[in-house]
Amino acid sequence: MTVPGSRNATRRVAMEMRRALARHRERLSNGVLLLAVSGGADSMAMLLACAETGARTRRRMAAAHFSHGLRPSADRRERASVRRAAESLGVPFMSGAAQSPSNEAGAREARYRFLAGAAAEQGAVAVLTAHTQDDQAETVLLRLTRGSGLRGAGAIRECSEHSVDGQTLTLLRPLLHVTRADTEAVCAESGIRPARDATNRSLRYARNRVRLRVLRELTELNPHVRAALAGFAERAADDDALLDQLAAGAVSEVEERSASAVSWPKSALRTLPPALLPRVLERAWRSLHGDGATLGHRKLAQAAHVVARGGRLSLGRDGELQVGPGPLARMSVQREQ
Repeated sequence: MTVPGSRNATRRVAMEMRRALARHRERLSNGVLLLAVSGGADSMAMLLACAETGARTRRRMAAAHFSHGLRPSADRRERASVRRAAESLGVPFMSGAAQSPSNEAGAREARYRFLAGAAAEQGAVAVLTAHTQDDQAETVLLRLTRGSGLRGAGAIRECSEHSVDGQTLTLLRPLLHVTRADTEAVCAESGIRPARDATNRSLRYARNRVRLRVLRELTELNPHVRAALAGFAERAADDDALLDQLAAGAVSEVEERSASAVSWPKSALRTLPPALLPRVLERAWRSLHGDGATLGHRKLAQAAHVVARGGRLSLGRDGELQVGPGPLARMSVQREQ
């Protein structure tokens, strides 16, 4: 199996791949890239486009496939398909499998642990996943339906970090400007029959209902709705990042931190704009519990009320916000001795 240079869809997707790599060149340097390849159309197209990109840029790449153990026979076929494609392209191949079938959340974390280990073994600077513009549009709609703010509306970031057992994994999603129709075309050009997950047609799942019903209806209103939603997500992410910077700067001179507490002058918190106070409190919570920790909209609203009126609020996970009669507001957690 080869990737003819004249194949238009493959060349187009490879170009988007190179643009994404260029946007993050400082973080990626010229290191090895590990491709997470499931065997579906999106990840197989990423593998094909990366092979062309690697040939042009002399960048080293490796492919990694993880079997979740939820569909044993399908897992074996998909692993074999990815292995054949990788070997035909001269891309090193690695595979792993869940030790025992798990629920979706458990399977996702098992996959991240495998990818972190594979990245360390290959000396990879980043793991590439094949999220597309369609995935972005679906995620935006799902999060807006659930009442997300700017951070949630920013949806899938092109580059982010994920902590796995103390190891920081850099995740790059270079296909966010590529449609699912593009990835299907890449596979067709190379004669690949990508894996199909029958559950993707089931209306039991919210994401499937958004893809199969909601987006189809919205496409009648705007044929370019996926690109419009993806563009909205990018703008929301940019605005979210700016507000985080403003929140950090607003209290940088007065915030005091220790391993178990963060404190501020009450007056500093009470004069913050409503858009910044929740972010200051969320940043403090993450400093106490780790980057993935969050208080949630309801608890943040309660915390803002306590800041304004005084009092004490349990934050869960042995955390507490205290705004007493003295000059300070204090967020703390109880640490085991």
